[in-house]
Amino acid sequence: MERTKDIYNQVIAFYMDFFAAHLNVLDELVEARKKDGAPYLRKRTNQELLTFAEFHTLATKAHPNPGWPLDEHVPSAKGMPTELRRAAINQAIGKVRSWWSHLKTWKETTPDQRGREPRPGAPNEPVTFYAGMVEHPAYDLTPQKKKRHTFISLKLHTGQKWEKVSLPVVVHAQAEALLARSALEKERIARERKRSKTAQAGSGEEKGDRTWVAKSLTVYGKRDKRYPGGVRYALHIPMEKSVDKPRKAEEQRRANPQMPVVAVDLGANRLAVMGAFVEGRLAATRFVDGRALNHRRHRLLTVIYRKRKQSGRLRPGVQDNANLWNKIRNLDENAANQTAVAIVRFAREHGARVIVFEHLRRYRPPKEKMSKSGRKNHKRAYWLRGKIMEWVRDLAFREGILTVERNPAYTSQVCPHCKVLGERKGSRFTCKNPNHRYSADADFVGMMNLYRKWTKTFVYPRRGDDPKPEVA
Repeated sequence: MERTKDIYNQVIAFYMDFFAAHLNVLDELVEARKKDGAPYLRKRTNQELLTFAEFHTLATKAHPNPGWPLDEHVPSAKGMPTELRRAAINQAIGKVRSWWSHLKTWKETTPDQRGREPRPGAPNEPVTFYAGMVEHPAYDLTPQKKKRHTFISLKLHTGQKWEKVSLPVVVHAQAEALLARSALEKERIARERKRSKTAQAGSGEEKGDRTWVAKSLTVYGKRDKRYPGGVRYALHIPMEKSVDKPRKAEEQRRANPQMPVVAVDLGANRLAVMGAFVEGRLAATRFVDGRALNHRRHRLLTVIYRKRKQSGRLRPGVQDNANLWNKIRNLDENAANQTAVAIVRFAREHGARVIVFEHLRRYRPPKEKMSKSGRKNHKRAYWLRGKIMEWVRDLAFREGILTVERNPAYTSQVCPHCKVLGERKGSRFTCKNPNHRYSADADFVGMMNLYRKWTKTFVYPRRGDDPKPEVA
């Protein structure tokens, strides 16, 4: 596997050099035609670039002497599977296109604002195997309950040539069921394609039967002393699912102002405060507490800064306390994932098609005095809100739910009932209206006002104005 990965990355590097020497091909416009036959100009597609690269690097009967022979530059690539070579070419196309785009932007900026010149860099990519390259030997397709593994067959480089190698793969029950459904879904898509050549994959009459479809798998290697060679390999199989494209959130609001909506206020001590509004009224709420996470993160940061103080000045480019930093990152990522799943599940339970968040602004450090670990903890708690929104945006779209953002100004400072500017102390909000005694959690008030901003009934106060009960 390591030898195959080295050859794979050598081929990527070769094709990166090839496209870097033919940058005009990336920007060259070719003539194409629309469905109605009208001509237009466009850049070359990835498939056209792949054909161009193979024509100039591979020897064939029609073209025996290519200008950039792959076999001479990478001798071990001789006999390489076609799909694996094309996966490497596609990786090289993506890397060179990204580098070329960043380089053009860098050249257009003024010299005083320029940073370091972008460079392509050496590739270090995991091996990507397309679906046609993976075979399942018939003797072990249905693993027994006591023996949780099956076998797959891949074409790898054994040191002298490319040969098929059978590899044992651990298959958990959940993954096994998911892959079995994926196989049935692929068969259904193939039947629909035969039935109608114009139908897209995954579309048809049986929309309720849509499920996840397995795509090209990727092989990752991770250091682990418990395995032979000190490396543990894992197969990462991306899954794809066809969903109906939802209408824009504003169009849905205009069509049905009383539609079910979930408003979410993200914070530090409370990771999320959710409220489900059905027909304009608050139907349910849910709080996700984050104090235990903040406490645990703060303790780990305190240990890091104490160790830094003991070790003195750090050498540049050397990662300190790597295990502790990894633990903190894993804590934040796990909390963001679990909170996002809870938000999407809450929205699905109440039939919401839109989730409303507040638009996150740049981090501003607190004014009060704090220790280094406390200040860093405060910053990471703020960053966690962005991670939660990223997870929610991805998970919600799979369910056909859109996420929107609203201006966060005054969301936790204005009374959601009388619309008078109140006072917030810590996590508590108190309304200043003498004729309306109201006190509630500030995050709950922010969630209520986010819904008001969604319905466009929120009134922005002016600083310094006294509350006017008769107007309210």
